[in-house]
Amino acid sequence: MIKLSSSILLPLMCFTMSVATLMSCHKNNDVNSGKVELLSFGPTGSKPGDTLRFIGNNLNKVTSIQFTGTNATVDQKDFKQQSSELILLILPPSVEKGYVTLKTPDGDVVSKTQFNIGVTATVTSITAQARPGANITIKGTYLNWVNSVTFYKNKVVTSFVSKAADQLVVTVPDDAQTGTLILHYTGTDSADLETKDTLKVTLPLITSMSPNPVKHQTNLTITGTDLDLVKKIIFSGVSSPVTTFVSQSANQLVVKVPAATQKGKVTLEAASGIQTTSANDLDVVLPSITTMNPNPIDPGTNLTITGTNLDLVTSIAFQNAPAVTTFVSQSATQIVVTAPMGMARGQVTLGVLNSTVTVQSADVLEIIGAAPPPAIALPIYDDAVTNNWTSTGGWTGGGWGGSANYSNTSPVRAGTKSVRIDYVGGYGSPLQLGGANISLAPYTTFKISVYGAPGSGGNTVSIAFNSTNNKYNLTVVEGQWTDYVIPISTLTSSATLTDIWVQEFSGTGGYTIYVDAIGLN
Repeated sequence: MIKLSSSILLPLMCFTMSVATLMSCHKNNDVNSGKVELLSFGPTGSKPGDTLRFIGNNLNKVTSIQFTGTNATVDQKDFKQQSSELILLILPPSVEKGYVTLKTPDGDVVSKTQFNIGVTATVTSITAQARPGANITIKGTYLNWVNSVTFYKNKVVTSFVSKAADQLVVTVPDDAQTGTLILHYTGTDSADLETKDTLKVTLPLITSMSPNPVKHQTNLTITGTDLDLVKKIIFSGVSSPVTTFVSQSANQLVVKVPAATQKGKVTLEAASGIQTTSANDLDVVLPSITTMNPNPIDPGTNLTITGTNLDLVTSIAFQNAPAVTTFVSQSATQIVVTAPMGMARGQVTLGVLNSTVTVQSADVLEIIGAAPPPAIALPIYDDAVTNNWTSTGGWTGGGWGGSANYSNTSPVRAGTKSVRIDYVGGYGSPLQLGGANISLAPYTTFKISVYGAPGSGGNTVSIAFNSTNNKYNLTVVEGQWTDYVIPISTLTSSATLTDIWVQEFSGTGGYTIYVDAIGLN
């Protein structure tokens, strides 16, 4: 044990008494100054209805305590306890996160930190259905702590019409979709709350369309409900939606029918991208052909077309000839037109007023004096490359110096299709059939029909069997079908047929021919 002498002990006792006196004086000076000080408040995680404790100095001067939120002020008369160092009060239900202000005669004292509480929001009901732009009401508890509402497909709203502890009013976004809502609320622990009920967002609906049928580029009147919500109209056959309307209201929408419109449903699209479709088809007024007389016809003479809505016809296209736009006569039921020279056998196509839609005759217009298609024992091409060629392991395609379209629809020698060959370079052979092993023993001739497109006349094309060209060369005749019957002995001495080329042999290219009715006899 350490012993202190009296010479040391006396100064130490004096020093200790001096410190205590200074501390006591400092404390008395703070209290006596009359300054209100907030040292702490809590506890953290309190809920509305809990007792909240404020600790400080001169708190007896506080006349009220104001929390963040509507009607969230507690007056002095409602304090449970108040002294210079402590205030106890019941936490109001409308309190929100924020700073706390102590009201005093000498001025406001604001907390240095924000007050937060532990809440669990609930939803008891929501508006069942609403239009975009309308207000909906959400009812429940602690809704004043909600800081965002997310509509279906992540449409987030952070501004509210009004907000209270038991009710939240929010505007439905223009692009909102039907679905549940997610409420995000804060507190000591923030959380998301998804509603059990679904908000049904109103969509525009069609009840009728007039006139129906309608002519292209004329006004269509759509009647229905909530049509003022329509942002786009989609017509059948039209690639781009219509976004500009003649007029628009909640129960009527007037729109000009696009030139490419075809018979079909009309679809409305809201700002959300959700679409509704008409129950009935919108039909369009189009010309139709009943008869063509005479058939067959001699080019250069008059053709009489009968039908309906023929007064809408602006052009008539014959096979292998430019469209005719000047008629001998025209009415709603009859058109008389001069058949152009150089035309080929095929269907007739009508152009329509204010429309990009065309109308094709069901019947083929035959040409007087045209020979019937040749008879073929073993077809190689008959609207397509036939199985008696391809089933043996043959192939189509490949080649060089141009392209071949095996599904061309005009002109046609037999059936409904032919092969269009576009030669872009000299000695090219875009049409090639190969890889087969067909016995030639039963056959003596090879048949092929060739039609020369404009600019092809006089060019040379070589028919080659088994990759050997320059055995049979033909001169292209422009503007008509020419049928060729070629002895197989001039094409090959082989007993089998492995491939066929239809090769450009003028050395120039840059022209088109059509081939059809290909086979062996």
